[in-house]
Amino acid sequence: MDTEPLHTADVVIVGSGVAGATTAREMARWRLSATVLEAGNDVACGSTRANSGIVHAGYDPLPGTLKARFNVAGSKLFPQWADDLGFSYVRNGSLVLAFSDEERASVRRLVARAVENGVPGVRELDAAEVRALEPEASPLVRGGLVAETGAICDPYEVALRAAEQAAEHGTTFRFNERVVSVERLAPERAAALDPVGPSDPPLRYLLVTSAGARYAARAVVNAAGVFADELNNAVSARKLRITARRGEYCLYDAEYGPLFSHTVFQAPSSAGKGVLVTPTVHGNLLVGPNAVEQASKTDLSTSAEGLRFVLEAARKTWPDASARGMIANFAGLRASSADGDDFVIGEPEDAPGFFNIACFDSPGLTSAPAVAEHVASAVAAQLGAAPNEAFDPRRVRCAPFAELDEAERADAIAQDPRWGHVVCRCCEVTEAELVAALRGPLPVLSLDALKWRTRAMMGRCHGGFCSPEIAKIVARETGRAPEALDKRLPGSPVVASSRPDYVELARTDEDAAPETAGEAAAAGALAAAPGVYDVAVVGGGAAGIAAAQAAASDGARVLLLDREAKLGGILKQCVHNGFGLHRFGVELTGPEYAQREIDALATRGSVDV
Repeated sequence: MDTEPLHTADVVIVGSGVAGATTAREMARWRLSATVLEAGNDVACGSTRANSGIVHAGYDPLPGTLKARFNVAGSKLFPQWADDLGFSYVRNGSLVLAFSDEERASVRRLVARAVENGVPGVRELDAAEVRALEPEASPLVRGGLVAETGAICDPYEVALRAAEQAAEHGTTFRFNERVVSVERLAPERAAALDPVGPSDPPLRYLLVTSAGARYAARAVVNAAGVFADELNNAVSARKLRITARRGEYCLYDAEYGPLFSHTVFQAPSSAGKGVLVTPTVHGNLLVGPNAVEQASKTDLSTSAEGLRFVLEAARKTWPDASARGMIANFAGLRASSADGDDFVIGEPEDAPGFFNIACFDSPGLTSAPAVAEHVASAVAAQLGAAPNEAFDPRRVRCAPFAELDEAERADAIAQDPRWGHVVCRCCEVTEAELVAALRGPLPVLSLDALKWRTRAMMGRCHGGFCSPEIAKIVARETGRAPEALDKRLPGSPVVASSRPDYVELARTDEDAAPETAGEAAAAGALAAAPGVYDVAVVGGGAAGIAAAQAAASDGARVLLLDREAKLGGILKQCVHNGFGLHRFGVELTGPEYAQREIDALATRGSVDV
């Protein structure tokens, strides 16, 4: 293994979730070389991505714990971080609802705990006050509390913006490199590995990744999520045990977002902590999670049982909760300590220079900015680093097209016509935004990475309409054919194959070279023959029907082929409404919309099905 190339850095950060990414950003404030090793192919591939997105006020953690300390500090930092980095953040306030005398007593304890933790703006509410704030809440509510400093954010966006800023200041990011071993270096070996000779402090740790690469570092930040215990236990006798706790969520369409304005929790009781109902910063409604401890640290499966539990628990808060309007059901893992209920932050006594950010479950997201500042400062002090005077804490945020008013949209289009090409209609994402993401400081290695950066393909159709156009843009910008583009994980290609000249065609935006006179004559002869068509469309879903109609409108004889007995494709399964507003001027379900298109197709005599 020593024959593999050796990379050296002052600091190696393992993991690019919200803990690792924010720490990388804070490390950029110091004159230190830093490398981030990430097992996935994007930032925030683990717990951060499947997260509630709640910036907790700080009334819940037990006073005196690290959770209480960093939760309160992080909550105070979030507005400034959002302003500096340009990620979405809304201070919408939190409610905790009580439905019994036991739960009202629990609420009063939380109010008292808020005072002890130094959290402002927390007070008890009676039932009428709760209903005035949230009219859709259950009429059975008997009281609650409000926390004015509670907020919501996009967890992925927090990690991405922090990581991008770190990259812009020289931090190296290595994706698809899972750390498979870490060892403490003896002084003699450290001196031999150091390219500049013996130094103070010396190289102290050697990490090997799944790619076979070796990294030697003077300090390590362990932000490896559910795997943080394995790295810690390789270098320290102070063993950690992390339990993976799976939580399932239900995400609702944007039309449900306005139903609740606050993040609404259920008061803890002898029956458990319940589930939350919250708007998201992107206008959706999120419900969940449950909490299931499991042995696997990779199982993100959802289940009918989990979905039923979440919906039933949510009805305590929101009586109308059901599967109607739900556009996604997903699960995430939390890295919970098996030996307590607190974060593990800092160096083990027997492993100097190895800084843990471990057992980082809720309120980890809220705490991340404060923990990042704390850990980066500790690393810098230990390594004797000077401040990086070139560090600029602010990044210019380019507002999404969906947030622009008509005048702003017109101005953007005048400067770059690609702003006028709306690729994802569900979320109003333009070609300009996709191109900007592809040209950003961090590589886009999957279709999902582009989705999370831009929100394209996150709407009702989940990319059913826009993904072919997006694949074309990716090919044009990166030179990668569709079969080289993974959906999410390595080895999950979007398509099996494409024509050899696909990338060239995408870059020239031409479908084919002009035909010769001989080719035109041959085509005319074939068109006159029975059973011969100008165009064959394979697939009778929305795209296939539209293609057949367009070709027929241009005078072509069209054959439309589908493997099923009835046209419509995925539209037949889209039982929600929202289709047809632009085309037919009326709101239809998927099957209703499909039938109208099928009826329109039947009027064209030049299309055979």
